[in-house]
Amino acid sequence: MEGDSMPDARTSPTLRLQTTVADFPAPSLSPTFKLDEGYSDETRSQAEKDPGSDNVMMLPNWVLAQSEAGRAELAYSLLRSLRTSSIAAVVERLNPILHMDPVVKLPPELTWEIFSYLDPKTLLNCSLSSRAWRERILDSGLWRFLYINEGWRMDVRAIRAFEQEHSEPISPQSRKSRLRHNEPDIGEPKHKKRVPPTWLSSRSTEEQRDAGLNFAPAVADNEGDHHMTDDDQSDPSLASSNHTPPTPSFRIPSSLYPPLQSSLLTRAPDGSVKVNWSHLYKQRRRLEKNWHQGRYTNFQLPDPSHPEEAHRECVYAIQFEGRWLVSGSRDKTVRVWNLDTKRLWHTPLIGHAKSVLCLQFDPSPEEDVIISGSSDKTVIVWKFSTGEKIHQITKAHADSVLNLKFDRRFLVTCSKDRTVKVWNRRELLPNDKDYPRICRGGGATYPSHIIDLTDIAPNMLEAGIANGQIKALQPYSLLMTVEGHGAAVNAMQIHGDEIVTASGDRLIKVWSIRNGACLKTLMGHEKGIACVEFDSRRIISGSNDNTVRIYDHVSGAEVACLRGHSNLVRTLQAGFGDRPGADETLRQEAQAVENEFFAAQEAGESVDLGAREQRRSGHRVNTAGSRDPRDITALGAKIPPGGGGSSWARIVSGSYDETILIWHKDRDGRWTMAHQLRQADAVTNAARGNLSQVARTTVAAQAQQLQAAQVLMTLPTSQAGQNGTGNNIAQAGPANQNNQVAHANAAPPAGTLGQAPNPPPAHHHHHHVHPRRQAIIPTPTARVFKLQFDARKIICASVDPRIVGWDFACDDEELIEACQFFQGL
Repeated sequence: MEGDSMPDARTSPTLRLQTTVADFPAPSLSPTFKLDEGYSDETRSQAEKDPGSDNVMMLPNWVLAQSEAGRAELAYSLLRSLRTSSIAAVVERLNPILHMDPVVKLPPELTWEIFSYLDPKTLLNCSLSSRAWRERILDSGLWRFLYINEGWRMDVRAIRAFEQEHSEPISPQSRKSRLRHNEPDIGEPKHKKRVPPTWLSSRSTEEQRDAGLNFAPAVADNEGDHHMTDDDQSDPSLASSNHTPPTPSFRIPSSLYPPLQSSLLTRAPDGSVKVNWSHLYKQRRRLEKNWHQGRYTNFQLPDPSHPEEAHRECVYAIQFEGRWLVSGSRDKTVRVWNLDTKRLWHTPLIGHAKSVLCLQFDPSPEEDVIISGSSDKTVIVWKFSTGEKIHQITKAHADSVLNLKFDRRFLVTCSKDRTVKVWNRRELLPNDKDYPRICRGGGATYPSHIIDLTDIAPNMLEAGIANGQIKALQPYSLLMTVEGHGAAVNAMQIHGDEIVTASGDRLIKVWSIRNGACLKTLMGHEKGIACVEFDSRRIISGSNDNTVRIYDHVSGAEVACLRGHSNLVRTLQAGFGDRPGADETLRQEAQAVENEFFAAQEAGESVDLGAREQRRSGHRVNTAGSRDPRDITALGAKIPPGGGGSSWARIVSGSYDETILIWHKDRDGRWTMAHQLRQADAVTNAARGNLSQVARTTVAAQAQQLQAAQVLMTLPTSQAGQNGTGNNIAQAGPANQNNQVAHANAAPPAGTLGQAPNPPPAHHHHHHVHPRRQAIIPTPTARVFKLQFDARKIICASVDPRIVGWDFACDDEELIEACQFFQGL
């Protein structure tokens, strides 16, 4: 009837329960036969799962025929009819469905990919969630990826050798298993593996408080690794991701192997020993923290107990690699040092007639060579292992050889005679790829024995070589002479097929090592340039205008100018710590800065005014890497202001102002002077480290007396006389001060050079001289000539014949053990 109405099942759950199956319309298509259109945004419902699983009761067809909302209302109504205890039991059974752990459900490949986007601190916090999370997060391969992604480099050869040394098999069965399941090359790691739960018990709360990052001693992962490579494919230690499926491995009982003695090692299931990358990551973070906070210990060469091994005059050139350091001095000798013992390795190399100004060495068995240049215009090639003279280029230049660099192909030298010369290091035939190509109309000239390959047909060239008419060039033959600078060429670098030179004419030039053509000229310095570095993306230089400048290699634009020294910047080294994929990242950052500049310009801001106009408006341009549109001085660069790089980037510069500055980046990417080091202080600290406790106390007391005397010397005479002990201190001060300076700062006189500083005598010599008239005139006793740094230390050469260093491992045994695998940024 029209007036009657049926009760609405949607409004009354009780009535719905009483409704029969005939009251519902039959579905046109059952859920089992829904059309599959290749896309779905719904998850599987419980009804769609296997009805036999979890002992779930079969539902009648009339229930399955309802919509999702209808079934939900029905389930709610059923639950409302149950007691609270029954509802709690149902909820407990639903928990595994409602709370799914993705780490448990997802394969290791996916969780590894997810975790690789997290920072270390977040990862370690996540590792506290559960044992499953900890197993995945403390995967050694994941931390290897994080290590590389920080921009840190590793010594691949040292890692391989270390693992092989500690992976001796115990039985033939274990040896066979290791050969069958051996991991691939360290530079091409496999995909990440799950880690056994034994790590959980070894977490140290105390160590976490001390280091900020805590990693349990790792055991080897056994389900695969992750392949990583850097954009620079020449370095196998840097890599990008390349997934490979996990591989099973046969687990050998751990009782067959002796226990590992170091947390630096981890045992793989196949019995081999691998480096624990989570431990390496932690130690590298600790080391970098020491750099940022200025924590170090000092040492000197030679050891203070062996002063007779020191150079007799100032040291102009040093280079170190691994445990070896080679130095060249004004005393005409080249010396090879063992950094582990701080002693000479063999007798000094004698052959130059004047000061040794530059050198480079390669201790590898393939090279085993030292090459040195001198103010006597010669270049000498020595055998590193024995000190034997192999070859000498008697008239390499018309004036002093100021710098030299070599690789496996070429030796390049530069001189006070304003030229750059390229020499071959191996026998060279005209059909070799390293044979020079003559460039007409450029600044390069070629000796008569260089054949112009454009004037001879290839078949004639091959015939001439075959019948012996065309001879191979012997090693260290001159290939070309490059001219173009207007003053002495003070420094140079080679990288690939390019040479970068810096001159007293205030210019930096880039040349082709193949034909000597000048590719570009960089300007910006206001005085002569003394040193230059090149890393294929940036050119960094130090000058007599007291600045350090950074240039974009591609465009030649100046992207930073660092001011902090008060005299000539004689030497520098930079490490930017570029992460994998750095080229594209730097380009995007540079483009973003330019977009901000153009947006500010369109908004009418004063961003394109000259320096004078900006000073008038109260703004001082910050050229140390600021991204403020008002500070941008060059457009079109492929790297952002400051040169880019990671947060670990640093520049170390040494100057004639007797200081070494360590530059770090602040949070905004601007270069700031983090620490100032002095060679004289390092000598004193290194000497004190070898004294007894009584001697150290005596030296400290005398230093306090010296400081008090210096304070009194600055006071007026009347004030100094009012102090009851002022006259005694003031009179004793100058003599004591002179003694202290002579031992701690100044180079020893001729005949006693290199002697270790001794503590000044306990008694004072009284000189009846007015304290204000006894002025101390500072002399340049510690001008810095050359410095070099790696991941762990800085070593410096100066006017003082003692070579000094700053070790940021701070005598920490665990850190020192890990440092053998670290390389610079």
